[in-house]
Amino acid sequence: MVDLAAGTEVRNYGLKRTPDPKILQESLILILPLAVIAAALAFSIWIRSEIIYSGYQKQDLKAQEEELLRSHQQLVVEEQILKDPRWLDAVAGNSLGMIIVRPDQIIPASFSNWKDDHTKSALIGNLVQPYGPKKPASFN
Repeated sequence: MVDLAAGTEVRNYGLKRTPDPKILQESLILILPLAVIAAALAFSIWIRSEIIYSGYQKQDLKAQEEELLRSHQQLVVEEQILKDPRWLDAVAGNSLGMIIVRPDQIIPASFSNWKDDHTKSALIGNLVQPYGPKKPASFN
């Protein structure tokens, strides 16, 4: 740096920077309350956002609960329909082609022999007993 009045150059090579305690104390007195206010505002904003988030979450869970209750009611109704004997008879007769077995009906049974894999058929007509009391052989 040049001192223009004296015309000589002044050099500051030997000067060291030392903080002044009074300036630090004043800076701390100014900054600390602002930091506390900023922290309180940040905390209140965080609490507010958590309250809003929990409200949305509660609303979503309520909608999910209502959907599950509707689904449960539909399943209960479907269970009652599937347990109805009239519905079972209709499905067995119409879709599966089943008929009511007569007492004197002969039912062919097919089975597979595990040794030679040929399908065999057997008649089990004599195993089906007609309903009602048996007649003695002398009344035939």
